[in-house]
Amino acid sequence: MNPTRGRDLALVAVIFGALAYVLLWWTYRSIPALPRTAPVSVLVIGALELQIAGHTRRRLEGRPGTRPIVALTVARLAAFAKASSVAAAALAGGWAGTLGYTIPRTDEFGSAGGDAITAGLGLAAAVVLLVGGLVLERVCRVRRK
Repeated sequence: MNPTRGRDLALVAVIFGALAYVLLWWTYRSIPALPRTAPVSVLVIGALELQIAGHTRRRLEGRPGTRPIVALTVARLAAFAKASSVAAAALAGGWAGTLGYTIPRTDEFGSAGGDAITAGLGLAAAVVLLVGGLVLERVCRVRRK
């Protein structure tokens, strides 16, 4: 498995950002306000992924008080990290598209201001998940000697 490339993540983010912007342009008047708690689960998963990366690093280094980690578990964590970084890029693009649509329309629509705040929080949570995925993927790389 090759490491995740930044340009691939950027492409995913741009595609999903444009898609979110276009979908909001067509349907924004008919959808309810975005729930403020929507980004919380993404933030929690990103924080957990960062914590797992720290534990995995310590176990791979063989630090005192840790048990050795099975190679298959490391491979599964690497696959999870790769998938979550791509999902985080898609979420970041979607939230950025939402933010780009709602910020200029805060005076036009009553709920646009609240939706812009939610989109900003969602974008921040997606960045945490993206960083968590990339850090965990880096920890799971095979060391060449």
